[in-house]
Amino acid sequence: MSDLNVGPDSEFIRYYPDTDTLVVEIRAWPDAGGGAGDAIGGEDAGDDLVIHYGPDDKPYLYEIEHASRHPEHITAALAAVRAARGFARAA
Repeated sequence: MSDLNVGPDSEFIRYYPDTDTLVVEIRAWPDAGGGAGDAIGGEDAGDDLVIHYGPDDKPYLYEIEHASRHPEHITAALAAVRAARGFARAA
């Protein structure tokens, strides 16, 4: 069994059906010592894809708009989760 928390109580993956938006947390929010003032930045990384960055300038979260139309973004987000959490790439 892995340590990925997936299920109805998961905060790792959240889906909002009213907007067809999928949010995938790549890793835990890094502590940069700034506390609650730490801002989350984001950049457009593709059609309907925004990658948000933590205060350490590393990817923190993928926000996929119109997710049902973008399996390629979902695949990329899950690959980023696997890499960030130390899982081997799928064969």
